[in-house]
Amino acid sequence: MRTISVLLLILTLSTPIVYGKQANRSCTTNRNAPPSNSYYWPPNAIVKVYFVRHMFTSEQRQIMSAAMFAWTAVAREAGANVKFVNAGESQGVNYCTSCLTVSRREVYKPYRKHYAFFYPLRQDRKGLLVSARIDFDFAITRAKALRGFMSHELGHGMGLWDCLRCGKKQTIMNGFQDVNRDNGLIAPSPCDLDVVRQVYAVHKRSSAATEKVASGVR
Repeated sequence: MRTISVLLLILTLSTPIVYGKQANRSCTTNRNAPPSNSYYWPPNAIVKVYFVRHMFTSEQRQIMSAAMFAWTAVAREAGANVKFVNAGESQGVNYCTSCLTVSRREVYKPYRKHYAFFYPLRQDRKGLLVSARIDFDFAITRAKALRGFMSHELGHGMGLWDCLRCGKKQTIMNGFQDVNRDNGLIAPSPCDLDVVRQVYAVHKRSSAATEKVASGVR
């Protein structure tokens, strides 16, 4: 019975999210949309996600993989085409190209009000992510909370920053009130998609302008 319950929970949390346009609603920074940050995965990157061995159960890895699947769908719709793939377990942190390591440590005790962190480990000359890590507090164990935190931290790697001033349930980048509670969402919102689309559109224009200058085209 326990196995059946776990599978049903995973299927429930893995239900596809529809990221359509919001009818008669605009996305406003710090109201219902998060600010953008200065780093993100390169367009078309296939990000290999490693889970540090003995830190997560197989059920927990599946739940976090559901968050990866949701972000892959958002990235595709936003034109970023970043894909998150489960690369299995590893002994420690990976610094390889397009590698993201997920682990656990004491986060809340030394920092308070923080339960997880996203760390850029390596960046290229343009500031794009080469490798990164996510650390979760040991106390995050509930399925819905774990997926919410995973979705939030993956958002940082897609160019989104925290939005503590946004209304509740407006963005996956909202703050968290407790270590084992989600922030009202478990997947990116339509406004999160909108900001990701803008981040990668700016990158595309910037790259095109740089290539134009380099080729001597006026």
